[in-house]
Amino acid sequence: MAYDLRTHLQALERYGLLQRVRHEVDKDWELSAIMRWVYIGNEEAKRYAVLFERVKGYAFPVVVGATGASYKTYAVALGIDPTGPRAKVMAEVRRRFIHALKNPIPPVKVSGGPCKERIDRGPALDIHKFPIPVWTPEKDRGWDKGHGFITSAYCMTKDPETGIRNVGTYRMMIRPEPNITGIAATFGAHIWSHICKNEARGKATEIATVIGGDPAIGMVSTTQIPYGVDELAVAGGLRGSPIEVVRCESVDIEVPADAEMVIEGRLPPASERPYEAEAPFGEYTGYQGSAKLSPINEISCISYRKDSIYQAFISQMPPSESSKVRHIGFESLILKHLQDLGYEGIVDLNVPESAQVGVVIVSIRKQDDGQPARIAQAIFSLLQPRWGKFVIVTDDDVDIYDLDNVFWAMTFRTSLAPGRRNVRFLEGLVAQILDYSAANAIEDLKSRWDWPSDGVLIDATRPYAPYPVVALPPAKYLARALESWDKYGLPELARKEIPRSVVVEEEYLKKGLAALPRFWPIEGEEKPA
Repeated sequence: MAYDLRTHLQALERYGLLQRVRHEVDKDWELSAIMRWVYIGNEEAKRYAVLFERVKGYAFPVVVGATGASYKTYAVALGIDPTGPRAKVMAEVRRRFIHALKNPIPPVKVSGGPCKERIDRGPALDIHKFPIPVWTPEKDRGWDKGHGFITSAYCMTKDPETGIRNVGTYRMMIRPEPNITGIAATFGAHIWSHICKNEARGKATEIATVIGGDPAIGMVSTTQIPYGVDELAVAGGLRGSPIEVVRCESVDIEVPADAEMVIEGRLPPASERPYEAEAPFGEYTGYQGSAKLSPINEISCISYRKDSIYQAFISQMPPSESSKVRHIGFESLILKHLQDLGYEGIVDLNVPESAQVGVVIVSIRKQDDGQPARIAQAIFSLLQPRWGKFVIVTDDDVDIYDLDNVFWAMTFRTSLAPGRRNVRFLEGLVAQILDYSAANAIEDLKSRWDWPSDGVLIDATRPYAPYPVVALPPAKYLARALESWDKYGLPELARKEIPRSVVVEEEYLKKGLAALPRFWPIEGEEKPA
């Protein structure tokens, strides 16, 4: 059976991960403010998707957070039980994602589907009939006119040379015209390659924008799948069955048949229609972005379900839905990349949600002192030119999801001593998109995307030689105390995992990589030679 947005919402509700708001809300300020509190007012494991059933002035409901409220909603979308330990759930998510990258299942064509229940063309075209939220009121372009941004756009285009489809999430700006949108087609994005190839031919780029399909499509759409790989095939691999697609009405593109909504159109070359300003918009970096010249999307058809649910991603300041789906997808992508290159000793990898793929933390079983640098170079080779700023490499006794533990390792294992510094700069890279720290001034970001920058490796591993043991009780004592916890009359612990640093320490001692302290004789006795 096909898995669509509605199937997913039912699954979320069964796990208590979907909340319904039946009170009427205003999409121009209220909806975004509510969702912001859902993200900043709850720890991740307690965040949930929200279905706004009544949107002021509109006939369609809006759902936000359906894919990326938390790792739990993401897992449910893949049919994974989200109730187990986070590490176990995420390990299965990554296994599925890597398997899908290695074993894509191409989509299959069908003759029709729910996305064709209503078809608007010609004078009936009106993108304004849909409840597209304003995300940063008083700051986004057009907010005062109720013009929001489509943030959950799965934009489908084809390479004019190979015909291979690309699916990427590129926001669309609502304008005064009922049949026109802007689009943030950015430098380094695969859609930009398609646009440039068509520009060279003086041709328009056909585009179909899907809203509200199988969540697996959103997962691959927000991840940098290698160029030339059909994201719908990877989505099929994630789902375990092919995505059913149907041909568009006005462009030569196939789209998921069970989508909630499809916007068909064309991006004219600049020679035909000069690019126009797109944004300002609240960007994924947490700052308000400046306007830039971008292509115009001329809408030719909108098809949708008669009772369509408008799906939206909340972006802007992390944590957000876009930061959640992005970091999970990139973790799987980087792990596969390191596996493909034959790197051994990789224990775990964390792309912290708040850093938006600007920081990658890797824990390793260290084999030699040059290993961290090799791993960092491999990661930057994958992420450039759009992503990556810091790579932090730790030993396998560090819990890389506990940033206090990571900072401890950085402080007391990263040497800054002259001649032994293990912080390295990789020159000649490109700054992460919309990283204001790389530009000469805010105004400069309006004119270019590709600011030069360096990458930084922070080697937070111990030298491949004996290092002091950690100052914690051995694991056996911590385990015994935990077993007897109920007897002590103390409150329930929020965390019950024994620190990795003492779990791994016994192995380090056996290998000669950890040294027990040397006990000096008591006063009056001679010190050993």
